[in-house]
Amino acid sequence: MAHLQLRPLGVGEIIDATFTLYRRRFGPMMMIALALGVIPFALSLIGDCTITSTQDFACGNFLGWVGLVAFAVSTFVAVFAAILVAASAYADLPPDWRGATGVALQNIIPIAAAAIVSGVVAALGFIALIVPGIILVISFEWYGAALMIERVGPMASLGRSWRLVAGERWRLFWVVLLLILISVIVFWIIGIVLYFLMSGLFGAGDGFAFYFMSQIVTLLLIPMSAAFTTVVYLDLRVRKEGLNKEGLAAQLSGGN
Repeated sequence: MAHLQLRPLGVGEIIDATFTLYRRRFGPMMMIALALGVIPFALSLIGDCTITSTQDFACGNFLGWVGLVAFAVSTFVAVFAAILVAASAYADLPPDWRGATGVALQNIIPIAAAAIVSGVVAALGFIALIVPGIILVISFEWYGAALMIERVGPMASLGRSWRLVAGERWRLFWVVLLLILISVIVFWIIGIVLYFLMSGLFGAGDGFAFYFMSQIVTLLLIPMSAAFTTVVYLDLRVRKEGLNKEGLAAQLSGGN
């Protein structure tokens, strides 16, 4: 893990570490995404879910809607589980994707509570002015890593993220923006390939091809989101607290 060291990172180094972590822990992180997302995805396909010409989701029956909603929830939770697998790389611990999935499922209520609070606060910020909304999103973005790695409660995880980000918001804004631009290009290309495979090779209709492509890309983005969240969170803790490998390993092993 030569490129995955607990030390302060520059903007370019954070992006490089994110993609390095994505590659090296892709297998176990993707196993989490599949374990939680495959059944809901299959239900949505059975329920004839598609994307309409207005870019809205539509399903042919109730089963499809159940699968669609369950897929959204399961993939969201999968990111939290994948954070543990991503962080284990920095502590030289084996990637226990089953254990990480179990921890995330056990904490689904705190995860939901923190997500709702941060979402509402950020939405109010965007309603007031765009800039406060962006600041709030960046300030609360790393609550998931605090919740999963430090095992703190939902409100404490939000406060933890806010304190870690203090003084770093402008730098993190550019990091987030750069990763979004790179990810859009990379995953747009993947999505286009999937779309033409489904519509051209398999003869699927446009709505189904778009739906299939978007959900597969969602699954592929789970390891990326987890890797980025973990890299930035650990960078912030190294800068402000001098976090080392032993301390991280202790927290991941439940010794905090």
